[in-house]
Amino acid sequence: MSPPGTLSAALAFLPNWWRETTDPAAFDALLTGWAHACGWRACGFAWASESAAVVKTVQAGIEIDAPPPPEVPDALRRLKSGEATVLYSSPNTTGRVFAAVHPAGRPVGVLWAEKPASQPWADGERAYLSLVGKTVERAPALSAIIGPIIDPDRLYQRLGDTAVIAGRMAHDFDNLLQGIIGFSELTLPFLPPGSQPANFVAEIGKVGQRGVTFTQQLHHLSRSGQVKPNPGSVGLALTKEETRLKIAAQTAVRVEMDLPPDLPLVAVETGPLQIVLGHLLENAVEACPSGGVVRVSARSVELTDADAYLGRVGVGGYLQITISDTGQGIKPEVRKRLFVEPFFTTKVRHRGLGLAIVYRVLCAHRGGIQLEPVLPPGTGTQVRVVLPLAAARPATVVSGPITANAVGG
Repeated sequence: MSPPGTLSAALAFLPNWWRETTDPAAFDALLTGWAHACGWRACGFAWASESAAVVKTVQAGIEIDAPPPPEVPDALRRLKSGEATVLYSSPNTTGRVFAAVHPAGRPVGVLWAEKPASQPWADGERAYLSLVGKTVERAPALSAIIGPIIDPDRLYQRLGDTAVIAGRMAHDFDNLLQGIIGFSELTLPFLPPGSQPANFVAEIGKVGQRGVTFTQQLHHLSRSGQVKPNPGSVGLALTKEETRLKIAAQTAVRVEMDLPPDLPLVAVETGPLQIVLGHLLENAVEACPSGGVVRVSARSVELTDADAYLGRVGVGGYLQITISDTGQGIKPEVRKRLFVEPFFTTKVRHRGLGLAIVYRVLCAHRGGIQLEPVLPPGTGTQVRVVLPLAAARPATVVSGPITANAVGG
């Protein structure tokens, strides 16, 4: 066994971060063990989301209650700009080094370490710290303290496998439902209008139509991975979906649009674009009480690899669409299950297909989604979607982050 404080001992400790656990105390034990194996004078982890913050510090091999290092904000800025590690001077040490920890779908955090004054930092040690940061961001122990960490590629693959089965089932059920609906329509003229048999047959037809609505969603899931190069207009798609919802809505919910007149086209065809925006608008309208407001806005943005979107976003120009509601928001226990359980829903008559379809369309088109609470004093859910511009489809793809907040439809 390599002696503590050597690079060999540090590398030997690395697999410990991959141990399966759901115990929040496991992260503390790992951080302390890592400090001992590497011979750090002190080390720690700092991470913050819109609703929680996590600060861990180990000094002289013992976990202590201490604020995060003062360099954290500047370190985050520099790490987000592309630096692999950043070094700051610190009394009685050879410097404090920071590396990024970027869990998929979540904000960026930092892992830091400092060495005694007699042990200068080597390039290999700084590279090792960066490697540990990339390991920790997928560690089960981290998910135990900040909530579920989603693997975007694995989620996309699971939905793809399900989509194949969904397409085959939808085709078979369509044939059955058309027979049910067709024969109920043929039978009605032979029955006295308003009679009990006529009412029963009419109800059979209505149930068949509800079944067709469900199979349409299965078809949408099946086809949601298809990509065509034709550009789409977000403004046109939103207008069509708003009109559809006004006709179907049972409650008085107001939809407010704030769309610049010169919105660029996106690299998503009109059909899948309407499906994505339609599901998100439906979720927002259903979340609002009578008299509530759904607000929709859009603007062009430049994304970096540090932006927190779940999906397959790259670096470059995107169109960001924000949809917020004035409902009660999502309970924390529900938020933890969104996307982690691909078809999770709290709606009795739904099957959780809405967000699954949205995510698969976005991934196929190199887009992303971010779900989070509306900031106080407001209430409700805010969903941000980013879509690549038609004129500049990104070539480099990175798995980006999320915060969960809209219940699947």
